[in-house]
Amino acid sequence: MIEYVLRLYPAAYRRAHGGEIAATYRELTLGEPLGSRLREGAGLAAHATRMRLGLGPAAPAARVLALAYPFALAATAAACGLHLVRWYAALVSSPTPLPVQLRVDLDGVWGVLLVSSLIGCVGAVVALTGRWRAGVPLAVAGLISFAAAAVVSGPAFGDPVVTPVAFVLTAAVLLACPPDRRLEATEAGRAGTAGAVIALVVVPRAAVDAHAVPWVSTDHGCWPVLVLAATGVALTWRSGSRGGLELGVMALVSPPLLSGACVTAWGGTTAVLWLAGTLATAAVIAPLAGRLGRTGRGAV
Repeated sequence: MIEYVLRLYPAAYRRAHGGEIAATYRELTLGEPLGSRLREGAGLAAHATRMRLGLGPAAPAARVLALAYPFALAATAAACGLHLVRWYAALVSSPTPLPVQLRVDLDGVWGVLLVSSLIGCVGAVVALTGRWRAGVPLAVAGLISFAAAAVVSGPAFGDPVVTPVAFVLTAAVLLACPPDRRLEATEAGRAGTAGAVIALVVVPRAAVDAHAVPWVSTDHGCWPVLVLAATGVALTWRSGSRGGLELGVMALVSPPLLSGACVTAWGGTTAVLWLAGTLATAAVIAPLAGRLGRTGRGAV
């Protein structure tokens, strides 16, 4: 199998390192069961694909992916968590007996969507704790299976085109980040910020669904986008940059949450204008926040 995997590498890289890669693979998988050999082969195939796309650890794009990685996980957990919260709120408010409703909800496509949401959410949280070898495959599996089920689910869990594309794009961001940058990204203090993003997105939505916020009766999906925009501004202030990288990263990881906003707010003029105003305001504020961050550090 290793011979086929090596063909995925760029020719120059294969000539320089192919023998070493093959020897290491054979040493690691000698006497191992088929599952272990396939797992190692899949890891090499992913590495080869990243090298062919110019996404090696030293590539400029790796810096962008390293910054995007924890927030792509946060967007995954938040998007999946929102679907679970919405389902749970409907479950407890329905007059239908609980066993009957569970039997209906967990059957067919709905069951796949809910299980996918759970897997994606758990996988993202696990990966944010630094256990990316277990967390990333779970998160990606949840995203891909959700996307596949959303294609045939109709409007129940989003748009059958926009939602799957958004979830697949986020899975691609997670897979494209070089493994040696994943642990670095979660150890650099960004995991805590990503965890705060999850909480800020999901908890207010849960409060709205529980009717704990009497002055809010409708959720147009714009709040999660506002959280991402504010996170981009906060990162810009922390780094003291001009904001292009941070806001670009937030745009890169936004599809799962932005797709929800587009699906729910589309057709509502007020919600669309509010969403557009939020994004424009973030673009204006971010450079000012970066300047304040530079000034504050210069004063110290």
